[in-house]
Amino acid sequence: MPEATPPTDATALTPGEKKRARRLAAIVFLGLVVTWVCGVTAQIVRQALWPEVLPTPYATCSEGLSALGLALDRARADAEGDLDPDSALARFRNALGPEWGLLSAVRESCQKDNRIGSLDALERLRYAEEHAVRREAASLAALRRQVAKDIAPR
Repeated sequence: MPEATPPTDATALTPGEKKRARRLAAIVFLGLVVTWVCGVTAQIVRQALWPEVLPTPYATCSEGLSALGLALDRARADAEGDLDPDSALARFRNALGPEWGLLSAVRESCQKDNRIGSLDALERLRYAEEHAVRREAASLAALRRQVAKDIAPR
């Protein structure tokens, strides 16, 4: 079995060549990282400054506000009675349905009609309801555990 021959001086890299190879590898790597960061940054900036506004199925701001309000009522009713705060919150958010997915379109419609204050109030109510769902589920669960412990057979 032939032994591997050690590299000769003709095939070995000099320290200067090794340094240049490391520098080239670092430049290529950093170039790829910079390209990725710039691409991701451009996407974030585009979405933050120029969001895509979906066309609204509502003819007026009032119709959009009404639909959002009805969806909020539906979500509140769907989340009632759930013991687990996470489950109640998930049911609440799912029940908001497609109406709240069109919030940016309704917002644009309300800006045109100078009714943005009404939309802001509805959004604040949504977050208050969401907080109440979470809090009520947690407090009810604790209360039910206490009652179950108190009335358990001894």
